[in-house]
Amino acid sequence: MTPRHALAAAAFWLAVGLVQIFNWGEAGPWKGLVLLALLLGAFLILHALRDAEPEAAPPGKALIALVIVLALGELAYGGLRLAHPRLIDMATTTLAAGQAMLAGGNPYTLPIDPELGGQFQGYKYLPVMPAVYLPLGLLLGPRGVLVTNMILQAGCVALMLRLGRGRAGYTAAALYLALPLVAQQLFAKGSTDLAAVLPLLAAFALTEKRPFASGICVGLSISAKLFPGLVFVPCLLPRDGGALRHYRWGIIAGLLPALPYLAADPKAFADNIFVFNALRPPDTTSWLAFAPDGAALLAKAAFIALFAAASFYVWRRQPPLMVRCAIGAALTIAVILAAPSAHHNYMLWWLPFYALALAAVLQKPRAAL
Repeated sequence: MTPRHALAAAAFWLAVGLVQIFNWGEAGPWKGLVLLALLLGAFLILHALRDAEPEAAPPGKALIALVIVLALGELAYGGLRLAHPRLIDMATTTLAAGQAMLAGGNPYTLPIDPELGGQFQGYKYLPVMPAVYLPLGLLLGPRGVLVTNMILQAGCVALMLRLGRGRAGYTAAALYLALPLVAQQLFAKGSTDLAAVLPLLAAFALTEKRPFASGICVGLSISAKLFPGLVFVPCLLPRDGGALRHYRWGIIAGLLPALPYLAADPKAFADNIFVFNALRPPDTTSWLAFAPDGAALLAKAAFIALFAAASFYVWRRQPPLMVRCAIGAALTIAVILAAPSAHHNYMLWWLPFYALALAAVLQKPRAAL
């Protein structure tokens, strides 16, 4: 690793470490500043790639060994947490929703999440997420969530290695696996977000030759959780009319698992998936909780403008894969900055893609930057 690589990796780890430190209490504004710095970093990565990916290069033995050690360390950490799993509410409600679905019930009309009261007592995510966690959840209970996360994490790392095509993939995997925040969320908390992230990585792997399958993966991500899937829709837009149609129909196919629950009770579904999120007041993990009136509206307007610009850019320019990863990471950080909360599990949405794009930059010769 060159000094330039070490400095870039240290800056990335430091920024994500600060995100992990700045959470509740009065930390919202500081977390907002760090996320803004990471967003600006994503734009610098976009500029450095300049529509040209580095050539694939084989990873060195030391880099391969580092990835293996980090993966085994994370696996050991997850194994230790299996003894006394402590799941956050998104995991416990996901297991409850899966059991309700298996029994023929509708998790959006049942008191799956009663703490909020009122009409928002149903399940807050979409049906693919419980379907992912239910098999091992039934077999192992709360431990099944952690084991499922181990499997999903292995899939994410494998796809990162494939997308990075050699040294960049291993560098990205090392950057990602070395982050304490990732292991904490997956194994200390039992966050279930990888059910939505893994399909997106698969969509990137399929986009060049199979736009329909890529669209299905994006749709399945949305059918697990609205975000990050919705944010990544423009990142994989093909320009060719036929491929664009295949991509669009693939997304529609991927959304089909949610259709029965939407049809069964549209109001309950909309209340828990859309209205709840639209009406949530900012909490202290977000800078918006400390911002003046009107800041939230301006932040949302800025995100919409960025989303539209990214959509047009991808459709018009058809940038290479790592540029698309950087755009996805930037859009995801931007939507978190515009959201009423910036919880730690949200960081799982963009970290793999940011690591891939950063690793691609690090692989380019200094003269090409």
